[in-house]
Amino acid sequence: MQKLYFLGIVFILMSCLKEDKPVPAHLAGAIETVQIEIGYPYTNQVYYDCGNNQVVATNTKYDWDLSFECSAAGFHILNNTAKGEFTANMGSVPFSSVNSVGNVTWLWDAENGNLDSTAIGDWRNTTNVYILDLQFNANGSHLGYKKLQFLTVNNTFYTFKSANLDGTNEVIHTVNKKPDLNFIHFTFSNGGETVELEPNKENWDLLFTNHYHKFSNLPMPFVLTQVLTNKYNNVLVSEDNNNLFQATTLADTSRNPFTNNWDEIGYDWKIRNSQDNSFTIDNNKSYIVKTVENLYYKIRFTDFYNSSGLKGYPTFEIQKL
Repeated sequence: MQKLYFLGIVFILMSCLKEDKPVPAHLAGAIETVQIEIGYPYTNQVYYDCGNNQVVATNTKYDWDLSFECSAAGFHILNNTAKGEFTANMGSVPFSSVNSVGNVTWLWDAENGNLDSTAIGDWRNTTNVYILDLQFNANGSHLGYKKLQFLTVNNTFYTFKSANLDGTNEVIHTVNKKPDLNFIHFTFSNGGETVELEPNKENWDLLFTNHYHKFSNLPMPFVLTQVLTNKYNNVLVSEDNNNLFQATTLADTSRNPFTNNWDEIGYDWKIRNSQDNSFTIDNNKSYIVKTVENLYYKIRFTDFYNSSGLKGYPTFEIQKL
């Protein structure tokens, strides 16, 4: 799916990001081939560092339910889009009055990662109560619902209340911020606990995972296997649809528009056959990634299968420019 980005919008976005550092003179690297094990049925979330060409952390999408922004001024809370979680905002009502999912309006986080468009939204200075659909576990069993009320946030921690819809298991949780992370994760397993899944924000560039995509002709988003970026630490992407991977050089970075949408690489480097649910690679697409180290790498995908024919193994070529 071709995306068009106006340069003016890109310049505004980039002006809001931390100041660029000069790229030191260097030689282009060799082309390397990388395979990432998401696995089937697309269970893993894999964090990858372009500079060291290595996976730096892996977890399963079932390991968490919410993630909390860790910057000192941060207050945003994200759903687990890899599981396809949805949230309903019930408004400023008594916590005990929320006991059903009948006639609710489900909301989801923006696919591009913009924090001004989350399902939970700006909950500060409200007494809003939310319902979280926990979706399904690895065995296909529905995990039920939680009702939530977010209470406080400051430079170092959050507090929030959760319970089952029938009012049982009401708990006040504290989530401590970790400033070296973009987000700290939380799971309702084991009575509710914080889990540190995301690596240090300076140590990764790409996240291979399931993630929402909203098709314009459908009312709700689908969960698709995608590649997201370390958007919140200034990773940018430029997409090329002209099959110029071999010819792309460092000079092209000054001519290509970059975006900080975390789904700019996204899902559509592969093409799904609706007849048998198989995938082929779109050979016209390649990407330039500006990393957390302010270096540039070009990437193109070559496969979605491993040597045994199992899907869920994105394979790509990468070269430092």
